[in-house]
Amino acid sequence: MKSLVARTLGIVATAGIGLAVSAAPAAAALGNTFELATGSVSAYGTYDRMMSIPEHPVAPIRISGTLAVNSTKCGVVQVAYNGPTDGIEWRTFGALCGKGKTNYTTTSNFLFGGFQPQVRLCKGTTVTKAERGTSCDTFTPVAD
Repeated sequence: MKSLVARTLGIVATAGIGLAVSAAPAAAALGNTFELATGSVSAYGTYDRMMSIPEHPVAPIRISGTLAVNSTKCGVVQVAYNGPTDGIEWRTFGALCGKGKTNYTTTSNFLFGGFQPQVRLCKGTTVTKAERGTSCDTFTPVAD
């Protein structure tokens, strides 16, 4: 009978010849989904890493999901990108004002230093005020 630790980690010994460990890394267990909320505005979706080949290059990050507003406020979903002088800027790729839901999809490149870009949800009385980023919730992807 295997011990509790061996069963939990998936450790299998074969006749003293070798040892195999099949435990999944913690990041894989968390998945690639996110949920953001600030007040009556929420967003949820997926954050995927993409594969590329030289004949058909694609951006390495794809973000998609749904933006929901449950009031008369406006909400925006933004992704971080490299701004001037190594600063971080925010690009809006999903916006909605008033009650309802809308879908969004975008692609992005890595930030300077190979970091994955953050995604944030912000609210305001107008799209312009929401884009200022004063009331936000931010998703930071797990580092590889």
